[in-house]
Formats: sequence, structure tokens, C-alpha cells
Amino acid sequence: MGTMVVGFRLGSDAKGRQATLVLTEAGVLHQSTGLLGMAPRPAKPHAPIAPDPHPVPRQAAQLRKAYAALTSRGYTRELIPPACLRLDTDEHPLHTHPYGPHAPRPHPELIADFTGAAPARPGSLEDALDAFYTAIGITPRPRTPFPPGTAAVPPRVREALRTLTDGQALTSGPRPGPGWTVTAAGVRLHASTTNKTLDPREAAELQAALTAWLRLHQS
Repeated sequence: MGTMVVGFRLGSDAKGRQATLVLTEAGVLHQSTGLLGMAPRPAKPHAPIAPDPHPVPRQAAQLRKAYAALTSRGYTRELIPPACLRLDTDEHPLHTHPYGPHAPRPHPELIADFTGAAPARPGSLEDALDAFYTAIGITPRPRTPFPPGTAAVPPRVREALRTLTDGQALTSGPRPGPGWTVTAAGVRLHASTTNKTLDPREAAELQAALTAWLRLHQS
């Protein structure tokens, strides 16, 4: 019978690591990490909160956040671009109360099936999620259109722009020193008495947020 999934694999050349995430039609988010070129190590899957009448859209939101978080941490090489496909592997049945002793267990065969069957062609996460929703009978959410000329921007900036156009805020992570918040309305810097130099990852996050904000307001 198999199962429909949507997922991706991102790599970081600087860290020499990769991360794979796969969301199933039951709303279970599988993930694995490992060294580039080596067999990944599956982690504990994230099951939907029970009872949840809409588990897939909520888990899809977590998939988007994971994609944005990984790219902000330097996982910018798409080893497997976002894709939707049907796998031959049957998903493990999900318990009525999928937590504690009944939490779903890692499913390395499902991740291996995804990585072996995923197409090599480029694709966006939003297109893959739309195809996934359609395949399992869910109406895709209406998209907020991007401003013109944003199709070729880096994935990190594209995800930041999607966040801003959806009316959400981009913020610096919790750390000592000055911080920032970027919304569609403006850019706000948070002063601090602590002096701190941004590391490359933090600088890349700020650059992506500011680039997205400028593109949102370009004439």
C-alpha cells in the first residue's frame, strides 16, 4: 500500500553534516542526521498532538520551521530538494495516544525509501507541500504572493520573505548582546549594555532577514 510523504535533505559543507526530514500522511515528522556521505542516524519521530483534527497542516508548519532553521544554521546545500512522492514502505501504525510508551519509534526504512526514490530535480518546499496536500485530499493553503523578481533569491532569503509576507516576525535567537526584530512594518534593533560580535551564522540570519525586508518593500 505504501504512504505519501513530503521531505528534503539539506547539507552543510562547513560542518560536514546533513539532515533529512520526512513528513507522512499520518502527520508524523521523521528526521535523521549524520555526516555527509555517511548513513544517517534516525532520531525519535515527532507525532501530532492528540487529539488533533488537523495534524498534517500543523506538522507541515513544523517542517517549514525546520527548513528555515537549518538553512539559517548553514545547511544551504539541497542534497535532496523538497519533494512529494508515494513510498512503497508502509508507515508504522500510529497509536491513539502517540506519546510516552506509545510514541512512534524511528523508521529508518521509511527515510531510506524516501532518499532512494526522491527525484533529483529542483523544487521548492511550498510546491512540494501543495502536491502533498493534494495527494492526501487536503486543500492547499492560499499563498501570499511574493513580490516580483524573487524567484532566484537564496532559499534562506525566500523563507524569510515567506515569513514576512505571512505577517509573522523574524527575530534574533536568544543570546547575550544586542538583538533585532524584523516585521513587514519595519526593522527594530534591541540595544544592550553587553558588547558582542555576531558570528557568521548570526550575521547570515540578520542578512537574510534584512534582504527579505528590502525585497518586500522594493518599488
